[in-house]
Amino acid sequence: MITKQKNTKKILFQLNSIGHGETNPILLRMLLTPEFTKVDFGYTTTNKYIRGGWIKMSKDTFIENVATKKRYKMIKATGITIAPQKHNFQSNKDWQYYSLYFEPMTKVDSVINLIEAENGTPNDFNYYDVTLKISEAMEVI
Repeated sequence: MITKQKNTKKILFQLNSIGHGETNPILLRMLLTPEFTKVDFGYTTTNKYIRGGWIKMSKDTFIENVATKKRYKMIKATGITIAPQKHNFQSNKDWQYYSLYFEPMTKVDSVINLIEAENGTPNDFNYYDVTLKISEAMEVI
């Protein structure tokens, strides 16, 4: 009898992608595991807002595979509030790291969109055409 081994490999992509709005956080990296997909962000406030403004994340945020249109729902967020609550900054020199967790993605070369709001404004944290090449990822032990 042949048994299929469970895929326990974890792979990490270093991305440093900028979103579609000038004040969007930087998409730093993605970790694909058998249990979840973790996306890490870094946000630095700007002089555009008094005391740095605020950030929040929609509970309906998802990742979409551009080719297959398959969507992966967000299942958890750390370091950022979920709308309608907001994280208010204290100055325009503040920063925030946060992570979003999604359903596990297939570990294949792909192009994805990470969408907070479909047809969103530049204030929504949307990222389009992010390329994930397995050959450029590193395995995490």
